[in-house]
Amino acid sequence: MIISCGEALIDFFKSEDTGDFKPLLGGSLMNVAVAMAKAGNNAALMTNLSTDQFGDRFFDYLIENNVSTQYIVRSTHQTGLMVVAYNADKSATYNYYGHNSAELSYEYNPQTLNLTDAVNCLHFGSFCLVVGQTAVSYPALIADEYKNRIISVDLNIRNTVEANMQLWDESFDKLLPMIHIAKASADDVLLMHGLDEMNQASCFEYMQKWQDKGAKMSVITDAEKGAYILWKGEQIHLMGKKAEIIDTVGAGDCFMANFLCKLDRDGLLNIANFDDISSQQIKAAASYAIDAATFTIAHKGAIFPTSADL
Repeated sequence: MIISCGEALIDFFKSEDTGDFKPLLGGSLMNVAVAMAKAGNNAALMTNLSTDQFGDRFFDYLIENNVSTQYIVRSTHQTGLMVVAYNADKSATYNYYGHNSAELSYEYNPQTLNLTDAVNCLHFGSFCLVVGQTAVSYPALIADEYKNRIISVDLNIRNTVEANMQLWDESFDKLLPMIHIAKASADDVLLMHGLDEMNQASCFEYMQKWQDKGAKMSVITDAEKGAYILWKGEQIHLMGKKAEIIDTVGAGDCFMANFLCKLDRDGLLNIANFDDISSQQIKAAASYAIDAATFTIAHKGAIFPTSADL
């Protein structure tokens, strides 16, 4: 089982036609859990869900999509809200309302959290690692588990939630010695380091820095330019697939989910076998993940493929 640890929140999407807002179930880590389950993997979400009506709907939605709820805690804090608007290039901007919300109030207690032997990977990311109680809870969980289970982190910066890029950078740096798979988008790196552009050389330069600080595998995605992966000194690059871009929301989550799923299905996403992953197996996982993300951007909303779709 792969557990995605982090936020489930309501995305309010602004209609390009009418300007009205429509609420949809979202959150990066919730998206990853659902995308993994849709791909056929055994997936769970670890977070606080509010006891409000949104939280009830999230709980039902997870069950409907075959995501395990055994690591869900119900909270009296309200569900957080993210207002999403689209730019001319179909990319999205986000504004967050919920700094005292349920998803940020999760408290890790090693005495009561019972991770079964079936759990082989814990996935984290985005603003839950830098703000709220989760900025303490999830790093503590990582520290307790990284020797026993694969730890995956997708940076996924939301600068409208936390604008202090030094905080994002320092938080990521502290985790790197415990991370097996460190992933970011090129936009994440640009934001965090105040850069104007990224190219292939700079992608591998930053990934090497992550590995120098302890990460085992590094991944940077850059839209149609594809995915860059650094593994045991080998630089791997797979181009993106051409597709009409309908909506980019959820594409990065879909890539991450399916990259992990493919490694898991191949029996590689565990402590015993991780170090033996070959470059061909990484390319196969990245290619599968790119196909999945291409499916998502060709659909309106965070629509994730099943294995049959791919």
